[in-house]
Amino acid sequence: MAAASPFADLDHALQSAREIWFNKIDVNGWLEAFASHPAIGTTSPSISQWSKEEQSTALATATDSTVQELVEWNARYSAKFGFVFLICASGRGTPEILAELKKRYLNRPIVEFEIAAQEKMKIIELRLAKLFKTPARMTPSMTAQLPAMQSDKAGDSVVSSISIHMLA
Repeated sequence: MAAASPFADLDHALQSAREIWFNKIDVNGWLEAFASHPAIGTTSPSISQWSKEEQSTALATATDSTVQELVEWNARYSAKFGFVFLICASGRGTPEILAELKKRYLNRPIVEFEIAAQEKMKIIELRLAKLFKTPARMTPSMTAQLPAMQSDKAGDSVVSSISIHMLA
């Protein structure tokens, strides 16, 4: 994304992200991106604020039994497919997510891999939209995670912020 920047607007950023994700990232890159996601329903303090916000409806609609069922199905899914269950959870309740997880568990691995990649793209699109709605803000901890880059292009803070949030 950094190499494709600067972006004139959200549509340009989305077009670039789709081109990169579906045509330039290889299988290993997809698996690496999948691995950076927490299992749906996880409440670890290490989860990014954006992941917490995106899963807030699911957490608000969860019961002890649905959380336990989600944990069990997440483990089954991961054992079968070799990667975490990915779903754009924004606005979705736990029952809906659990139903989708059970439905997708029946897929063949190659089919599920493609669906997971499409879901990851939905998450990327959602996060890009958030970045373009708010001014980019870099905290010292975020800056420390970035590779050293020299540039005086306008929008570098957006590009840096994009890099951080797309990987989380």
